[in-house]
Amino acid sequence: MQDQDTHDEVAAALAGLVRAFESAVSAIQNDPDADRAYGEATQLVETLQRFSEASGDLRAQSAARIFKSEQLSLAGLADRISISKARAAQLINTAKKADEKANPAPEEAT
Repeated sequence: MQDQDTHDEVAAALAGLVRAFESAVSAIQNDPDADRAYGEATQLVETLQRFSEASGDLRAQSAARIFKSEQLSLAGLADRISISKARAAQLINTAKKADEKANPAPEEAT
């Protein structure tokens, strides 16, 4: 049942994001001050770009989890998640970079 709970939690969170996006769009469109609306739209774009980058990293990390847990080759991962082998390699590299960004290696003392 935990799998369904997780799925439901993700679905509810995504629905909340959609509602928040629609609310922000409506507020921006209804703002009588065009300059302020432009600034708010810019903030929305920047926020969505950060979300996009973070969710792309999460997707890559999820692919890497499959890759590691099932001990797949790149071709095996590509088949498993229905992408090209080149795209599988990109996802694995993106996951490595995201992990390095989140957990930087300590600098060596000289």
